[in-house]
Order: sequence, then C-alpha cells, then structure tokens
Amino acid sequence: MWVIAICSGIASLSMNFWMPFVPLYLKQLGATSDANALYWVGVAATVQGAGRLIAGPLWGVLSDRYGRRAMFLRALFSASATMAVAALATEPWHIAAALGLQGLFSGFNPAAVALISVTVPDRRLNSSLSTATGTQYLGNMLGPLVGGLLALSFGYRGAIIGGAILPAIAAVVAMFAVPRDAVGRASVPVAKDAGVEAVVPSVPELTSIRSLLTLQLSLALVIWFVSLAFSQSLRVAAPIALEQIVGRAAAAAAVTGAFTAAGFGGVIGVVVAQRIARPGSLRRSLIATSAAAGLVHFALPFAGGSWPFIFAFGVIAMLQAAMVPATNTLIAANAPRDRRGTAFGLASGMQAIAFAVGPLAAAGFADAFHLGFVILGGIFVALGAMIWVAVREPEL
Repeated sequence: MWVIAICSGIASLSMNFWMPFVPLYLKQLGATSDANALYWVGVAATVQGAGRLIAGPLWGVLSDRYGRRAMFLRALFSASATMAVAALATEPWHIAAALGLQGLFSGFNPAAVALISVTVPDRRLNSSLSTATGTQYLGNMLGPLVGGLLALSFGYRGAIIGGAILPAIAAVVAMFAVPRDAVGRASVPVAKDAGVEAVVPSVPELTSIRSLLTLQLSLALVIWFVSLAFSQSLRVAAPIALEQIVGRAAAAAAVTGAFTAAGFGGVIGVVVAQRIARPGSLRRSLIATSAAAGLVHFALPFAGGSWPFIFAFGVIAMLQAAMVPATNTLIAANAPRDRRGTAFGLASGMQAIAFAVGPLAAAGFADAFHLGFVILGGIFVALGAMIWVAVREPEL
C-alpha cells in the first residue's frame, strides 16, 4: 500500500511543477489577456474532461477485468508522455491537446485509490485512503515550490520537462515493487465421474453496473464532483487574482507561495481527517469540513493583500483535503469489492466533468472575483446541508 501511495504522490508532485502556472504559461505562449488565458485554461480543461469522461469509466471496467495494477502503471507512463507534449507547446491550443491526451490515457489518482481499496481490509479503508491522499497532497505542497524554482531557473518549459520525468520513474518502481492484484477467479463444477466432481477455473460474473449505482453511491459521487469542481475554480482563479493584488512582476512568487500553502494545508487536512473521519463519523466530518470551507470562501473578498489571501487559500485547501479520504471511503464502502475499479472509474468520469466545469466557472467571474468567491462559498455550505439531509453513514 505504501509503495502505491508514494508513487501516486510522486506523480502529483510532478503535475504541480507546472499546473499552477498554466495561466501564466499560456500568456507566454500567446494568450492576449488575463481573460484570454483563462479562456484557454477552460478550453484545455474541457478537452481534458471530455477525454477523462470517455476513458475513465472504461479504464475502471477494464481494471476490474484485468487488474488495477496494470491500470495504475498505464496512468503513470501516460502522465509522463502527455507532459512531454505540453513541454513542446508553441501555441495555447497545444496545451489543450496535451491535456486532452492526458484525459484519455492518464488519471493516476483514481487508479491508485482503486488499487489500494482492494489490497486492504474494509476496516482499514479510511486510514489507507487517507495515507494515499496525504502523499498526493504532500506532492501538491512541494510541487509548486520545486516547480517555481525550476521555472525561475529554466522557465515554465523547463519545469514541465522536469515534471515529465518523475511519473515514468514512479511507474518503473511500481512495476517491480507492487504485486499484481487478483481480479477474482473461482472454481466451478463441470462434470462428475465416479462420484468425483471435476472443476475448472472460471471468471465469475461481476456485479452489474446498474445495480452498482445506488442512491448512496450516487450521492458520494455528487460530493466528489462538487468538492473537485469548485476547488478547481478557486485554483484556476487564484493566479490571476494574486497577479491583480501584487502585480505581474511578483506574480510567480505569490502563486508559488499560495500553492505551497495549499499543499501544506492539504497535508494537515489529511492528517486531521485520519484522526477524526473514522468509521462512524465520516458523515459528520464531511458536513463540518464542507460548511467550514464555504465560510472561509466568504472571507476571500476581504483579503487586503497577498498574505491574507494566501492564508485563506491554504485553509480552504486544508478543509477540502480533509473531505477527500472520507469521500473516497464513501465511494468504496458503497460499491461491491469486485466493482471498485468501476466505481472509481465513474469517479474519474465525475472528476472529468468537474475539471471542465471548475475552470469555466472561474472564467465566468474573471471580471468579478469577489462575487465569484461568495458564490463558491454558498455552494460548499449547500453541499454540507445536502450531506446532512441525505447521506447515510456506511457500515465498515
């Protein structure tokens, strides 16, 4: 489990070498204004989301048939290849193409979570998924810092090249250190001869996808979608908002600080979640963290400088990170073990839609960030209310 979590964290580290700087990189590639840069971010995210929406559920079904480890390795190698495409970009639309390929072939976080969910007992689901989320957020914390240093030394393109190397290294490590996961073979009788029953190996029929989609799994996927989509809105808007606060010359340093704070806050959030979001209290923890995240969003319009904004940004990241392992546990607990790859494939599809909706929402309030932050806060408060009314605590 630890090797899977660490490899996933390395891949998250590499993605954060350059993703926080995408709006600024797009302006370097030819975007004509802040709004135009956010437009291209929205296009790229939409293309990536379309690819993930198409491919994510398919990879999930295939993982239940042929192994979650194989899908994890595919996602890691693909992350390296698609980042290499981004490093060669010379026009804004090239980034859309790179992220579209990434949507089709990558998606290492859902693959890692699906693999871990079938390698540990259900009673350890939340703690194990919290560990995986913690390594991913550690990557989120260190990635912008390392990527910022690379960008200052070698430019944004150099940071992307550095990021492209790491997932392939993680894939090679996982190839040798992570055993193949069992996809479930059973022996069934086929004949009797003199009272002796012969058996042959057979692949059992998987739980049907239609019966998989219960109300509680659907609600867990809604929580997953909302938390990802509108955290993505804030992440996309933050670089431009900070540039407006500190000016273009200091924007790279401010963005590096903000996303490093977000990563640090994410690690704290996961550690706290591991202690408070235990079986029997997952629902309560999700209500508290979503409502609190909404309230902190309301404070963003009153941030008078970069440091108050960065602090609030980090607190929101902490609260949203605390939601991730609890939500993943809800998804896994409400899916049969033989269909967890499919369940997290559906989660990957929801993530795809979220990664399209979030940046487009940010582009929609590019000229009115204060109002946009208030709307985001209201959405998270409403999410907490929905969890309180409709979500049941799973039995683990």
